Amino acid sequence: MIKRLAQAWGFASILLLPNYIDLTSSTGDARMRFPGPLTKIALAQLTDFVIVAVIFGVLMAVLRKFKTWPKIRWALMALLPVFLFVRNLNVFPFDVPNAAVVSLSLLWIAIVALLIWRAPSVAKILGRLGSAVLTGFAIFALVMSWQLVRAAMWRGGPQAYAAAIPPQPANKPRLVWILLDELAYQPTFEDRDPSLRLPNLDRMRAESALYTDMTPIAYRTTRAVPSLMLGRIVTDVVYTNDNRYLVEIDGSPHWQQFDVNASLFGMAKEHGVTTSIVGWYVAYCPIFASVATQCYWSNDDAQDRGPTWLDASFAENVWFPLRILVEQFVAPAKAWKDTADWMSQGHIRSVEDVSGHALETLSSSQADLIYVHIPAPHPPPFWNRRTATFGFGGSYLDGLDYSDRLLGRMLDILEAQPRWAATTLIVQGDHSWRTQMWRPLPGWGAEDERVSHGGRWDPRPVLLIHRPGQQAPETVTAPTSLMFVHDFVAAQIKALTAIPE
Repeated sequence: MIKRLAQAWGFASILLLPNYIDLTSSTGDARMRFPGPLTKIALAQLTDFVIVAVIFGVLMAVLRKFKTWPKIRWALMALLPVFLFVRNLNVFPFDVPNAAVVSLSLLWIAIVALLIWRAPSVAKILGRLGSAVLTGFAIFALVMSWQLVRAAMWRGGPQAYAAAIPPQPANKPRLVWILLDELAYQPTFEDRDPSLRLPNLDRMRAESALYTDMTPIAYRTTRAVPSLMLGRIVTDVVYTNDNRYLVEIDGSPHWQQFDVNASLFGMAKEHGVTTSIVGWYVAYCPIFASVATQCYWSNDDAQDRGPTWLDASFAENVWFPLRILVEQFVAPAKAWKDTADWMSQGHIRSVEDVSGHALETLSSSQADLIYVHIPAPHPPPFWNRRTATFGFGGSYLDGLDYSDRLLGRMLDILEAQPRWAATTLIVQGDHSWRTQMWRPLPGWGAEDERVSHGGRWDPRPVLLIHRPGQQAPETVTAPTSLMFVHDFVAAQIKALTAIPE
């Protein structure tokens, strides 16, 4: 009985691994991206463990009563490893080509069949070994269960704080830094689709310097943002269970604590420059708590793997992952659509929330440096440009339309303020549109395929810089690293302190 319970528990832990791996990962992916406790999600995953283990245990008990159990057992021996292998393909740290998946699966089935036919004694040994391995998975399940319990007990840092900043004189210089996540140069300016109008990006471009050949510094936001903040290339990040933010710097073999004092916000504090942050996806407020004057961050996006939501009910977070799991094998097209809608639903909440706080901050904050990180035009789809409403099934062009509309509201707010004439404004992407990453995922549509010319990737992000009083466009065609933004912001911070009030 204990052996069979162990096998059922071990099977559940491997089958459900894609759903919960971010909660147990040593890199702290889930912790790094969510401002609230993960208790509800972690407990839902543990509940799924129990449900799957019970179903597996009952099913095996029923099958053992059949006279054909020996044959059924061999069929399971051939098919279960293939089933678990296919199920966990997205857990691998590298892509496995479809041809390799099919080849390896057929090879395993052929080996089992050949041993049964030609070497039954060896097949029996293999059968006992397979049973022992499945039982041994219980050790893995025990470790993962404990990790999920730890995730349930984890508590993050602050989501928001705001020290008072007194009103500032109209002639006091100010820097507003807007990061539109995944804002790509080619579809925005160089090869804009005829169906797309971006009047507000054009409006800013008419009074700004546009950099046409930007070299990215990272493929992912979690690397690009800390690199911009430190002025050094960050190759990897970890957010530990005790909320320490560790980074790996290019050229250094060791992990090190992210040095907030050496960051741009640390530099701002050192120079007496007040700062206000509105962020997404990166744990801005816990990381910069000791140096930022005001801060808000949020992320309602679903996890990269497990189909759950922070604000869903416990029952929903238990049921939906199991439903998707079943659909993936009995109705793949429906699973694809349901997964796409799940991804979009969480992203819509992120865009609405962060955009609202960004507009409020730009309207009311007296900070000398305002930084906002908007989760747009970043996929998955969240906007319908034809109806100007949030919704599923859009494309990257729809995300650009939303970003343009939001930028227009931001410009209206800034240009109406007394400090506009003394304001430097940066609008940038942290990386370009990652067509190669999004194309194989749910949510990629026909318009994405057409606009990207079959998923062709152009690495250049957007960079626009408006200097105080600028009224004419400027074009910078020289190849420029995105790290230039760090140096530019650092120079602006120093300049802010050089101006007498």
